[in-house]
Amino acid sequence: MLRLYKIKKKVLNINYKLELLKGSRIHLIFYVLLLKEAARVVETSTKEIKLKHKLNIYNVKKVLDSRISNKGQIEYLIK
Repeated sequence: MLRLYKIKKKVLNINYKLELLKGSRIHLIFYVLLLKEAARVVETSTKEIKLKHKLNIYNVKKVLDSRISNKGQIEYLIK
């Protein structure tokens, strides 16, 4: 998944162990050429987001899988 991840530690000279999301189903160590440096300044906001529509609330027991749709949105397979 494309997003910012924190480097936990350097493994040898060519690999980095990343701090991934809990439950990630991929290996934690990546070859240095597969990684890109994040922009130095990352804009963040503490503003409260007001939703236009009411959200549906679901009782999710487990997230089984995820994917990125053709529209670029993350979709989850849940139990």
